[in-house]
Amino acid sequence: MIDTIIEAFVFPGILYVLIWTVALYWFFRKFMASLHKRVGPHFNGIGGSYQTLFDLSKLLTKESITPTGVNPYLFSLMPPLALIMAMLPSAFIPWSDGFVVIDSDYGLLALVVLISIEPFLLFLTGFGSNNKYSFLGGIRVLTQAISMETAFFLSALSPALLFGTLNLSLIVEHSSWVSFAILLPAFILYFIALLGILEQPPFNIPDAEQEIVYGFYTEYSGTNYFLLQLAKFAEFMAVFAGATTLFLGAFKGLFFDSYFWFFIKMVGVAMVMMTIRAATPRITMAQMLNFSWKYMVPLSLLNIAWILLMRSLV
Repeated sequence: MIDTIIEAFVFPGILYVLIWTVALYWFFRKFMASLHKRVGPHFNGIGGSYQTLFDLSKLLTKESITPTGVNPYLFSLMPPLALIMAMLPSAFIPWSDGFVVIDSDYGLLALVVLISIEPFLLFLTGFGSNNKYSFLGGIRVLTQAISMETAFFLSALSPALLFGTLNLSLIVEHSSWVSFAILLPAFILYFIALLGILEQPPFNIPDAEQEIVYGFYTEYSGTNYFLLQLAKFAEFMAVFAGATTLFLGAFKGLFFDSYFWFFIKMVGVAMVMMTIRAATPRITMAQMLNFSWKYMVPLSLLNIAWILLMRSLV
């Protein structure tokens, strides 16, 4: 009972997600600033570290306004539900040797399915807002997710095909430098697909403020907006942890195995994402659909053939 409470509220539960969100948001702003030759948060705390806490406290104390005409159930239910669904994948991740909340033989399927549910919930936030900009943003989320999920699923299942198991702990156990080399094309495809699922540049089409104000976020404020942002960063954690588990050996490291290596690898994946965010402009929906169906899906199928070939040889 105590173990369950600790896992739900401390690690890898709510407290861990909050700490991850605050730390990643601060690091996100400072890292992006350095790439853009800016200072970023600077005055409040060491390196502006207090600024993120001040921003979060401001959101939590601002009034949450429910506009007239919205669907009250969808509008109020989606933010906490999106956060819960974004946190669930962490239960299947082997964070260190012997520590996994749910050690399932179908952990990989649970991981990819739970990650793929989040865009549908974000569509419902736009649908329930009864606002044309929010609705268009929600439609874009759903369209983008559907077009990217084929490549995401196929690349995420590559380790299962190579190692013959859907158990994430066994995938980590079998991983090595040789498997990393074999799975490198799958890792690249996985990373590009998750940029689309996370609505990150150059695929940040659903919240293009120049076109649709702020997409599905438009009508949200205060605590509800905070919960949606927290859900987004919790989903970052899930997909980064998923990439680290599937392709980078999770907690395996030089000389010793530890959560330390898991964290370093997650930060490395985050830095690559931030670099792409800083260096690429937003593309259009038509360009994204063309890129996904004409390039990502065929390359994902070729990658499956590559994995099957290597499995027969190794």
